[in-house]
Amino acid sequence: MNAFKSAIKWIAAIVVICLAAYFLASINGLTVSHKMGKVGNLEVTEAEYRYYLEMTKQTMLAENNIADEEAEKAFWDSDIDGKKASEVAKEDAKQEMIRVLAACNKAEEAGISLTNEEKTSARSILSADTATKEQVKELEKTTGADKYQLVEIMERQLLANSYAQSVSTQENSPIAVADEEKAAAAQEKYARVKHVLIMNAPQTETAVAEDGTEVPAAEPTEEELAAYKEEAKKKADDVLAKAVGGANFEGLIKEFGEDPGMGSTPDGYIIDENGNSADGSGAMVEEFTKGTFAVKAGEVNPELVESSYGWHIIKRYEIDPASESYQTVLSAVEGTLLSEKYEAYIDEVANGLEISINEKVYNKIKVK
Repeated sequence: MNAFKSAIKWIAAIVVICLAAYFLASINGLTVSHKMGKVGNLEVTEAEYRYYLEMTKQTMLAENNIADEEAEKAFWDSDIDGKKASEVAKEDAKQEMIRVLAACNKAEEAGISLTNEEKTSARSILSADTATKEQVKELEKTTGADKYQLVEIMERQLLANSYAQSVSTQENSPIAVADEEKAAAAQEKYARVKHVLIMNAPQTETAVAEDGTEVPAAEPTEEELAAYKEEAKKKADDVLAKAVGGANFEGLIKEFGEDPGMGSTPDGYIIDENGNSADGSGAMVEEFTKGTFAVKAGEVNPELVESSYGWHIIKRYEIDPASESYQTVLSAVEGTLLSEKYEAYIDEVANGLEISINEKVYNKIKVK
């Protein structure tokens, strides 16, 4: 259950005060509370849609490391898979809102309701401290919702979360994840990787004088750096040829490798498709990650992979099912698979509902 709760980010673990602090954008002068349509039995206001639009906007900006107004303006005009980023945000927000409301429809149908504790959590926004009340006022500006509407929106999210949890625990759950699916996804979405790193610049060490003071090493000249890089590249090409030719990879790491991490992590790094370490310790550079997932487990990448560090000769390995790391990976992929299956399931539920969205109102809403 813990993996499931963490996987459904747009529905799970709603903390009202945090939400109020999160969705602080910059749309001014809104006073919208009129109806925008219906999803099944539930009416939708323009303010509620704007709430989901703000959520989507902030997520997209964070994912793309957009931090200033000029960059944000350019981002919304940029292209994402043939569409303007602003249109992608609007469509994603509408889809997320419909998913939550579809789940609320099913919850009511199943007789699921919020607990008193959950209602208190949502309504606590009305009696929050001064700082939070100011944040709520700002949130009212960004969405056009008053504080009572905000509570209703949050209650709907909590109800949708309760329904999602009920689906995951019911007998013959439509989103159940089989052990075989988890095992396959673990090896597909994560990789255990080792590499021989040939650095593209010499590593200078600080010397210590007789009096104990540190003496910085002399910086190499441009000519010296160029010569070093040329020789390093030749060495990398040679090591790659040996690896592709079937030489013992562990031996190549020991003889030629210049990454100290291969000594402290002899079983290799375990990373996901974004380069994030399974243990949360950090992330690999993009070139290294792409080079890893370009091959299957048991294969050496036939291409030399270059990054800012130098050249990588990469070999991907299967993750050992007996290792402690494997259990961490299984938990992560289970959450991902549950999220994917639930989204597909709730989208199917939504397709069976009568949904009407006022397109005139929708088209007038701008992403700023």
